[in-house]
Amino acid sequence: MVAAFVLATGLCLWAKPWHMDEPFFLAIARQILKDPGRPLSFSFNWYGSAVPMGTINNTPPLLAYLLAAALKLAGGSEFWTRALFFPFDLAAAWGLLALAARFLKKPLWPTLIVLAGPAWALNMHHLMAERVMAGFALPCLWLLVKGVDERSARAWRASAALACLAILSKYNAVFLLPAAVAYGVAAGAPYPALAAWCLAAVSGAAAWQLWSWASGANPGLAALAVTAEASAGFWSAPSHKARALLAFTGGCGLAAASWGALLRPPRALVAAAAVLSAVLFAPWLDLAPVVRGVDRATGFILAWGVLVSAGVLAAGRRTRGAPLWAAWALSVAALQLAYWSVLARFVVFLVPPLTFWLAERLEERGASWRPHAAVFAATAALGLGVGVVDWTYAAAQREAARRVAAEGAGARLWTTAHWGLQEYLVAAGGRPLDLAAGGWDAVRPGDLVVVTRANSNAFKPPRPIAASVSSWRVESPVPLRHLSAWTGEGAFYSSVMGFLPWSFSTEPVEEFTVVSPR
Repeated sequence: MVAAFVLATGLCLWAKPWHMDEPFFLAIARQILKDPGRPLSFSFNWYGSAVPMGTINNTPPLLAYLLAAALKLAGGSEFWTRALFFPFDLAAAWGLLALAARFLKKPLWPTLIVLAGPAWALNMHHLMAERVMAGFALPCLWLLVKGVDERSARAWRASAALACLAILSKYNAVFLLPAAVAYGVAAGAPYPALAAWCLAAVSGAAAWQLWSWASGANPGLAALAVTAEASAGFWSAPSHKARALLAFTGGCGLAAASWGALLRPPRALVAAAAVLSAVLFAPWLDLAPVVRGVDRATGFILAWGVLVSAGVLAAGRRTRGAPLWAAWALSVAALQLAYWSVLARFVVFLVPPLTFWLAERLEERGASWRPHAAVFAATAALGLGVGVVDWTYAAAQREAARRVAAEGAGARLWTTAHWGLQEYLVAAGGRPLDLAAGGWDAVRPGDLVVVTRANSNAFKPPRPIAASVSSWRVESPVPLRHLSAWTGEGAFYSSVMGFLPWSFSTEPVEEFTVVSPR
């Protein structure tokens, strides 16, 4: 059932146009196909100016090499390139199921609830590092628990090897270390064995860093520099990140926002969570000039539910899995708060420990299957709705590039946006505007510049220009927006755009404007 669910989700999403950060990793993969030994030795425009890729890439190399091989085998097809990564999807899902089965009598419902959520359904089918990381990290945790519980040296070594590969996929996989140590200490594992496990887990990333230093690159410092620069923005205000972390956790994991209330929380805890949520979502902490009442209420409810669940778990009787779930959840939350913004693709790793921990507590109380079925139905409906809107957004980027290329045959094509639009416009012969090469001043009469509203790092002309301007909007009847560019707070891919992972709204999905200077 788990395999069928994951496969069905993939079949629905693998053909989606290249989207979000996928073009960034595709560029590295294409460079690898040209020169396998120098994966970052080229310049790329992703933040407004073409710069050496080594200065902006903050991801270890494993994904890029796997992606290069997949691109070669699939001939560049979106569907088949993504489909070739299905073994990682299956490994991650089965890792979740096997891990849940170590602590739960009925692990299927909680596992399906995690897999059906919008964070998992969307992010785990993109060709980005989290997809590969999950395929290594989740089986790693299962093998770790198996190795500790059964004193199995074979499972222990396999777990360390998978942890090493997970961190080579994404540095954020270091959340595995506190989880492993906490569970190992609680289960009485020898300290030297835990230390050896941690050293083995980070050995691959350390070797990559040393090789990079020797070859003149420094991806570790590049990752820190990119994060530090991005963290200087207004969106990194502690209150906004706290809002977003709680709302994203509840909005991507409905179990974490609802099951705590089923565990008979003390009235004092319920009241304290309500007061804290009210203060956190008060108007004086808004970053946007106007926050709609529906978004404030959504954020308050999601945050209140998560705080109640967290309080019940922290104050309740310790379950067998509690050391693992607590260390896992706290390490992911800490890394997310330290990052430049809150992202659904990382919050997705916070959802499993909270869901499984709450499920463990519900089983202790003899809860029926109904809360699980209800949350699964709501989660699946939410994942489907956000998935449809996300597909509409991605398809609009590709269609806009094709439309502008057809209408502007013979003209020079430019874009100020990135993500999928950049990928398809460059494929059609266009290029991104480069601030270091004149920006808008490089545009000549007759050129066409595509400007978008819901995209990252786009920049407008520094001064008024005489131009012909046309625009169109992309709509969707689904009343959810995960990228709000008008009045909503939906910000699924980064809390830069708001404090919710999705917003109840019917605003346009995207707006494209074509500017042709006269």
